[in-house]
Amino acid sequence: MKNITKTLLVLVSSLSISFAAVAGEVALTGSAKASYSLNGTDDSMGKGIGISNELKVAASGDWGDGYTWNYHLDLDPGASGAMVQDDAALVLGFGDMGTVGFFDGEGSLHSNLAWGIGALGTGSDYAGTMTISYGNDIDAEANIQYHTPADLLPFGITAKVGYVPNVSDAAGGNDFKSKGTINPHQAGGNQYVQYRVDATPIDGLKIGADYSTEDGGETGTAQSEESGAYYAQYAFGNFKVGYGKSLYAPSLSDKQTAIILYDTTSYGLEFAVNDALSVSVTNEKSDTTKNNAIASGASGSVKTKVEADIDTYQVAYVIGGATLGVAITETANADYVSGKEEKVTVFSLAMEF
Repeated sequence: MKNITKTLLVLVSSLSISFAAVAGEVALTGSAKASYSLNGTDDSMGKGIGISNELKVAASGDWGDGYTWNYHLDLDPGASGAMVQDDAALVLGFGDMGTVGFFDGEGSLHSNLAWGIGALGTGSDYAGTMTISYGNDIDAEANIQYHTPADLLPFGITAKVGYVPNVSDAAGGNDFKSKGTINPHQAGGNQYVQYRVDATPIDGLKIGADYSTEDGGETGTAQSEESGAYYAQYAFGNFKVGYGKSLYAPSLSDKQTAIILYDTTSYGLEFAVNDALSVSVTNEKSDTTKNNAIASGASGSVKTKVEADIDTYQVAYVIGGATLGVAITETANADYVSGKEEKVTVFSLAMEF
């Protein structure tokens, strides 16, 4: 089944699709955000003011027989201040047959953050001091995807599959006539496939999972690269609870002195005090399992584990079109380094338009 799916995706991705939009709608949306951060870490005691914005240009229309198309392009200022493209997608709707999308830096299929608890954003992903190693997500590459239509399957089940034919052809504004870069053999493989399934079996409950793997070329001789996650989120009254589990096995050519597994468990509680005020608390435990060098005379290596423990507290207050927020993140064994402590407090103001 996997080979059939990949073959179909290769055939579709080899086509050049173009059409003229006779009638369509164009919209400009975006956000502007400012923050003041106070950091207390083993690395620094920094303070900083941040300002960012994002513009999204979107267009949509019909292209015959009830079929639809949607296109969007995101523009963000880079570190130099220049406006750059970082996300784009063209999605074709085929009614009851589902959708086919072409994505450049877009189209995430990873469910690692779908547990979704956070008044301002999911857990430490909003303003944490360390980056959890979750594994691959297809939106890092130029990719093509197929999504089943909504309401086709019972219990609100939807399925998605994505394919990257060339992991060397990184996303970031590929030209329409791009032929891609030379696809070298590498430890992580040179093709990438990701699957995702979501469902809403009862009111208020969301569940789902994803799985991804790289293959082709010279995959890791000691360990092939795989990652996946599953989640559950349940909303009742003014409360929302969430749970997530992510596993990531990196590609390795030598397992003797390397981290062979990242195992992350996430959960939290969010409470809407009223229409304007929300609070949340989350905990994320991200474990690493590492092989150490075989000691002289020993029959095998000894594994060690380090658990990064992250607590995040958030408050969000909406007034008009603005959101005022405070997020506090405290991390033990930060960056998977034993004894390393980090803390960050972020005061934020966000405007949507």
